[in-house]
Amino acid sequence: MDINKYLPKYKLNHRDLLDLSQLSGEEIFEILYAARAIKKRYLVGENSHALKGKTVALLFDNVSTRTRIAFELGIRQLGGDFLFLPKRETQLSRGESMKDTAAMLERYGISCVVLRGFLQAEMEKFVSHCTIPVINGISEGSHPLQVLSDLFTIWEAKGRLDNLKLTYIGDGNNVANSLIIGGSKVNMDVAIASPGGYSPAREVVERGMQYSNITITGDIDEAVKDADIVYTDVFISMNETDDEEKKRRLSRYRVTKEVMAKAKPDALFMHCMPVHRGEEVSEDVVDGPQSIVYTQAENRLHLNKAVLALLVRQ
Repeated sequence: MDINKYLPKYKLNHRDLLDLSQLSGEEIFEILYAARAIKKRYLVGENSHALKGKTVALLFDNVSTRTRIAFELGIRQLGGDFLFLPKRETQLSRGESMKDTAAMLERYGISCVVLRGFLQAEMEKFVSHCTIPVINGISEGSHPLQVLSDLFTIWEAKGRLDNLKLTYIGDGNNVANSLIIGGSKVNMDVAIASPGGYSPAREVVERGMQYSNITITGDIDEAVKDADIVYTDVFISMNETDDEEKKRRLSRYRVTKEVMAKAKPDALFMHCMPVHRGEEVSEDVVDGPQSIVYTQAENRLHLNKAVLALLVRQ
């Protein structure tokens, strides 16, 4: 389906957002249209009051720059309040259960919880013990908000989503998983170039193949040919220990000007950040004219607000 022919209702059929596999292509469009509307209002100095009288709990188990800033500022801009709760400063760090934490937050009148850095199974357990919306800020296997923001950014930059080719080069991590699911559901072709042993999860690839063309290869040239978007991420993900062997294996999967030259002439470079210049991408690419990494980061603010506005009002 062409996003530009879609008529949004600004409504989701889900209470929570834990993984893009739970969303249809149309529901992804709903979120992207909401983000576009919210961003347009923001740029002329207007903000929705969708969270007036609401409080969002930000329960984080790892450090954050973009996710924390985008949520804290976004909640304020929507007229709401938030509680920032690092796990180490809660009883979860001393063995309290997700069940008890979820029930307690709901009883205190929290309207929504953003979980970041927890295992996917822990998030699902949390959801099963409360009735308020729960949002996945990042887990070991999924990064839905990042990829929704990426799709919004691509839509802005390219004017469409369908029949574009997105190539991801590097570790088949949570971002790669979500790119496969999110990209395929909006009719984008997705190619992943990774060394053996570092490809995305097989079940994720098979799920993506139900919707669009998914290519998994160790050949960078094959993956990047005719690409409209070239994307990468750090070699060592959060919560992973430094692994010199992994870095060595991934070192030839660096995005350079030579790699970008094999994509389409108007191809754009994307990275979810933080960036390690000289490791997964060369400095002249990430800071070059094809890079839109700061627009990606900016759009996290508007995308996060859109998800909050759609979920919390239900």
